Amino acid sequence: MKIFALLLLVVSLPALALEVDEKLTVRVVKTSESRKTLMVNRGTEDGLVEGDHAKFIVTAGIVARAVCVRVSPTRSVWSVYRLVNADFIVNDSVMTLKISPAVKITKDESQALVQEDTPTRAAADPTQLGIPLADGAQDLAAGAGGDDALSSADLKALEESNTPTIIPEKNMEIFGILNISGLTSSTKTDTGDNSFNNSQSYHHIGLGGEYYPQKEREWYSHFSLEANINLMRQNSQAYEGATSTNDVTEFALGINWHPTKLPSKTLDFIPYFHLGANMGSVKSTFSPGEENAGGPERSATGSTAGFSAGFGYKFYTQRGFGARALLDYYYRSESYGEDDQTDKFNKTVGGPRLMIGLGYRF
Repeated sequence: MKIFALLLLVVSLPALALEVDEKLTVRVVKTSESRKTLMVNRGTEDGLVEGDHAKFIVTAGIVARAVCVRVSPTRSVWSVYRLVNADFIVNDSVMTLKISPAVKITKDESQALVQEDTPTRAAADPTQLGIPLADGAQDLAAGAGGDDALSSADLKALEESNTPTIIPEKNMEIFGILNISGLTSSTKTDTGDNSFNNSQSYHHIGLGGEYYPQKEREWYSHFSLEANINLMRQNSQAYEGATSTNDVTEFALGINWHPTKLPSKTLDFIPYFHLGANMGSVKSTFSPGEENAGGPERSATGSTAGFSAGFGYKFYTQRGFGARALLDYYYRSESYGEDDQTDKFNKTVGGPRLMIGLGYRF
């Protein structure tokens, strides 16, 4: 019951992106010659994401409507599709950005929201246009906000030269987990009459895939779906030579929740919670030792079912390569068929695990 309550709380949490009608005070860092492309000093750290639509407003009214086409932590590039008053779109000007619903863009001027405007005078000091500078607006390094306006191509090249900090377009990931020990063991009686040699090893080979939503303004953007297959084998030998081998093939489905950072973020540690369910098959084999030297080997097959829940961290590079670490509680029940004595056996395995893996997003 507690798990269901936790899930209800999780899905009710709002996304960190800005909602419609939310506002930001922005400063124009650069503009293109046509005033149809502009860069402002707000980015993902302020809740902006690619695809946002917004109105740019000054005290005189709406200046333009635009869509966000590129974003970094402290900068965003906007493509203007309704230009109301180009005179106010100048370097260093300060205005209000208001998130708005997406507007269907049409080339039919009779259906346009407003008649597009063209500049009537050269760029001027924003204070001369009656636009006050906001606190903290002077955040550009010296020379970065010069008087020469960039062309659209130059502005695009400038943004592309920046290191990307989010990779929402890479919303598929494959990852692998590997844990192998290749030990051997040997047992010999003090009389030398009997000796036993076997493997004392363990391996866990896992291969999985994960899907991340691309629409980062939606509430579900903090969640991802995971599926994987795990092959586990454990060999052990007791002091008197008896050995046991357990082979498990397991299929698992799970959901991951990234509460504080979107999973598209790069070069940063992303915390996440994991909840999953698993099922599969198992084969258990027993070979006697000194207590019944030369006795027959016995084996049984069965089915498995269980769950896992834990907490971990992910890390991604700009190219999509990543690593993850997960500390979880793992539980598995094993149900075996009847043996030659018509007995049925049920076995449970449970406890904490620490798993580390590598992945690639594409």
